[in-house]
Amino acid sequence: MSVIKTKKITKKTSNKKYIIILAIILVIMVANMYLILNLFKSKEKEKNVYSKPAENEQTEEIQEISEEDEIKTLSESNRMKRYIGIFFERIEEGNYQDAYSVLNQEFKDTYFPTLKEFTEYADKNFNPTVMGVTYDNIERLGNNKTGNMYVVWLTIDNIFAAKKTEEEAEAKEQTNFVIVEKDYNNYEMSFSVNEE
Repeated sequence: MSVIKTKKITKKTSNKKYIIILAIILVIMVANMYLILNLFKSKEKEKNVYSKPAENEQTEEIQEISEEDEIKTLSESNRMKRYIGIFFERIEEGNYQDAYSVLNQEFKDTYFPTLKEFTEYADKNFNPTVMGVTYDNIERLGNNKTGNMYVVWLTIDNIFAAKKTEEEAEAKEQTNFVIVEKDYNNYEMSFSVNEE
């Protein structure tokens, strides 16, 4: 009889061990589920806080301030690259009027008296879908009358064109951009025109 009692006692203690282990696993699973649900709730709250749009005027004002503040933090050479980048972005977006508006008036009168002429030139020479830009050199020419004048030499290339030999690459004509910066984000520009 003692053998039978020992087996029953051993079975009872092993059953208690399994129940305790299962209870611990259940508590851990419930705690994990609680943490996961709270994590999703907090992320959902963050989305709601950030996705609530402010009034349109405030949003536009904040964007203007942030772009100007960004430009103020840039070095001279990076500002010039940014201005040229904005120019190319406007062309890429099809916003030719804004790109045209930053051009120097004498330059426009000489080369692009109409927006249509500028648009045709930009489509042919500044096609952003195949254009690669390399900034070769930037020089500053100070002048009290005109403000700070910068000359930026860059190479505009077709990124899908066949690879060129060294001689062809060296012979590639550079495009010069002249930028007169009157103040941060207040500038006018001109560039060397390819007369083909």
